[in-house]
Amino acid sequence: MSEETVLTVSNATDCNVSMQADQKAKLPESDLSDAPTPRKQREVYDGVGAKANTRSPVHCNIILLLVAINNTIVWTAIGLMMPFFGREALNKVPSASFANHFAIGLIISIATLVEFLAAPIFAKDIVNVGSKLMLVMSTFEISAMIFLFSFVGKIESWSIFLAMCLSIRLVQGISTAANFVSSFSLLVGAFPESNGLVNGVLRCANGVGYAIGPALGGVLYDVGGFALPFYVVSGVLGINLVLLVMFLPSIETELSSVKLKSNISYCRLLSIPWVWMVLISIFIGVLIMGFTEPVLAVYLKHAFNLPTLYAGIAYAIQSVTFSGATLPIGYWVDRSLNPRLMQAVGLFICGIGCQLVGPAPFLPLPKSVAFTYLAMVLFGMGWGFTAVSSVPDILRTLDAHGLGSPGEMRAAAAGLFQAAASLGYGVGPMLGSTVTAAVGFEYGTSMLGAVYLLWTVLFSIAAASSDKLLIVQLENLVKGHS
Repeated sequence: MSEETVLTVSNATDCNVSMQADQKAKLPESDLSDAPTPRKQREVYDGVGAKANTRSPVHCNIILLLVAINNTIVWTAIGLMMPFFGREALNKVPSASFANHFAIGLIISIATLVEFLAAPIFAKDIVNVGSKLMLVMSTFEISAMIFLFSFVGKIESWSIFLAMCLSIRLVQGISTAANFVSSFSLLVGAFPESNGLVNGVLRCANGVGYAIGPALGGVLYDVGGFALPFYVVSGVLGINLVLLVMFLPSIETELSSVKLKSNISYCRLLSIPWVWMVLISIFIGVLIMGFTEPVLAVYLKHAFNLPTLYAGIAYAIQSVTFSGATLPIGYWVDRSLNPRLMQAVGLFICGIGCQLVGPAPFLPLPKSVAFTYLAMVLFGMGWGFTAVSSVPDILRTLDAHGLGSPGEMRAAAAGLFQAAASLGYGVGPMLGSTVTAAVGFEYGTSMLGAVYLLWTVLFSIAAASSDKLLIVQLENLVKGHS
């Protein structure tokens, strides 16, 4: 080996050592204290194979466009029934008992709870099924279930109504989980170097769809009754299904090299205390999004005698605020602000919104639609802060403990986020129905707000005690304002 070659290898090694030292210096001390010694020959694998780069930019853009449109329509379907289903279900219950209110919340939340359980299973089986086939089949099943749901409004018997609703929503939840996994896998295969773009597009598509769904559902319900919203969205999904079959390129050869099965031990991962802190924050952060679903339309009707459209507008405001907040928040997290600080800010904002939506009985404020809409803005913004900053926080923690390659850590972080968010969104409607039935809307949201504010304090104390970098950033922030 020549002297020049030896010097080049030596310089590259020194550069790598220096970069690793700089990265560790940026991490919180607590995350490094019990981190295992990195393996001498850690596998460098970014989650995708080389073949994923062989597809032309035109095909990649077609995949991006079709998957984004599909996700928008699917999330429109998810939010479609929010403004009117609670009222329709209450008209069918034989008595306003605790069990019946719980059942109404379960109908709304069961789809998300099933998604929480089914998503990891589909992630393991996607190589055998194929991502394009899984996306097409899941879209067909969602469209079919939405169409079937249009007929449940004609059922008079409460027991049959409940059984049909739960069965349809159960299948819809399984199909939605498959749709999410296949969409993510397709975009990872098409854009292996742009995971930020992939996540940004999917989040924006979800937010736009979730904003359209309640507003569209409220308008169509007022125009044509219970069945019309489901007819329309089912038909649109059917048209989208044809486009997927005709124009979505098959990238199974690329995805055959995608490493979907992570070697990260989830037992080892969940043994890290701070991972649990972030997961609880995600769970609590998304809780309010489902809490108001079965009860907000009823509250607006009883308090202000407003039609269903106003509840749809409220949910649209919440979703639009979330979609608009995610990109700048992500920019701030990537550039300078500590993700733990951002999570605390998001939880605090949600807590304030819970006190205003009623408003809380102890506040000297009159009931007002303006306060309700302001609270929905705060809910969307608060969840945006928490959702965007939680995944970078998990990634930083996993990297500090040397758990897996970058691709494996991104997959693990995304899986943990999806699990915690799905569980929170699934519990929310059941909690909203039962708590509101017990103590009323104003007291129920006020109690949930107290939980937000209490967890904000606990989370902030834990973050400050374990993350010295956060203290330095806060001190610099205060000095800058002074």
